[in-house]
Amino acid sequence: MATTPTQNCPNSRLFLGTPKGRTCTPVVIRIVADSEQEAREFYSRWDLIFAAKIRSECSLYQYSSGAFELDVAKLGGSHA
Repeated sequence: MATTPTQNCPNSRLFLGTPKGRTCTPVVIRIVADSEQEAREFYSRWDLIFAAKIRSECSLYQYSSGAFELDVAKLGGSHA
């Protein structure tokens, strides 16, 4: 059982974004924030499309090749 409400825990938020007023290929933006609104306020000069919320205690790695790795062993619980 969580001791802190999940809405108030910092999580990584992923967005696709472009600078406002620009026509270009969106980039992936990752930010750790307490809420989606807080993350959007930090990038207020960007047009953002929400992509994902990732628990911060989960290990997510991005390699220089662009590949991602998620360490599911740190998620806990049964994987049987």
